[in-house]
Amino acid sequence: MFDLAMTPRIRKTLLMVAGIVLFAAVILFSFGPFSVGAIESRLASGARDALTLRGHDWASVRMDGQRAILTGAAPDDEARADALDTVLSSTWSGGVVAGGVTRVIDETIEARLQSGFVFRADVAMNGRVLVRGDATDAGARDAIASYAAANFPQGADTDLTLVPGGSASPDWEEAAKRLLGQLARLERGAVVLRGEQGALVGDAPNPQVAQSVSQALAAMPVPFRAASVVTPSGAPAVVRVEDVAACSAVILAAQGTETLRFERAGSTPSPFTSVALRRVGRMFATCPDDAAMTVSIRRQSNDAELDSARVAEVTNLVSGVVTENTRISVVLVDRQDSAISFAIAPLEG
Repeated sequence: MFDLAMTPRIRKTLLMVAGIVLFAAVILFSFGPFSVGAIESRLASGARDALTLRGHDWASVRMDGQRAILTGAAPDDEARADALDTVLSSTWSGGVVAGGVTRVIDETIEARLQSGFVFRADVAMNGRVLVRGDATDAGARDAIASYAAANFPQGADTDLTLVPGGSASPDWEEAAKRLLGQLARLERGAVVLRGEQGALVGDAPNPQVAQSVSQALAAMPVPFRAASVVTPSGAPAVVRVEDVAACSAVILAAQGTETLRFERAGSTPSPFTSVALRRVGRMFATCPDDAAMTVSIRRQSNDAELDSARVAEVTNLVSGVVTENTRISVVLVDRQDSAISFAIAPLEG
């Protein structure tokens, strides 16, 4: 029979071994590949890569252990839901310690509440004004509707969505009216008000009206401001586009309300889209030299030839009025809601 009694020497040896194992575990989980920091870094990297592949450039993610925290201004509920699912499934979710992301905390916000209200008005072919976008409350909505109906001879079609709490300033209503009042003086055109930046683009009956409209918009209610590109009949445009933010608002006004699209299964933009692309190109020509425009085209899966043809068509329409403009880029993207979209940013380099 073996004597199983633990001698002092054996006990000492076992304690030393246990200490070494414990020390090694502490080192491994503090500094090694299984440390909290290493796990968080690996999971965050995987989540960011997954978001990029899904086209969620608006989203950011950080890790708290194995819990992911998603932030950013979501363009819509569908994009938010997809981003949450993308992060949760970005790494094998095998549970705590050995697994991946165990939970995603949603700290995203609506894009329009981050940038402020988005309000726009467009004069239709029949002279009737179409007013779309956001309003703070029923009072502001009704006031804008009444003002538009009174100032446009052909009447107004107003459809404003109530988004309480999203207004940047109580003077928002006055800023919207100022833009509408100047639009009513033009033969055709559009205005937008996004956050604190407004814009007006359109055609005036003569140079005097064009100058007057531009001057009126130079004195917007604080803290709002407005850019303008007003083209009088038979004369050069009166331009006041001071910076990149103003350029972005002008492009938003210029693209109109029609859905930008290509002809079915073809490379040619629809007639309305072709007109909008040419107009955007002309408006971008008025922007400061430090502004760059990216035109994004939604990629058609498994049809590289069609994608290339669409890029060529759009490039020709947008850049045709600005020969060899290196500030304009036309790119393909894997995921976006519209077939064609525009983004204005400071020129790099």
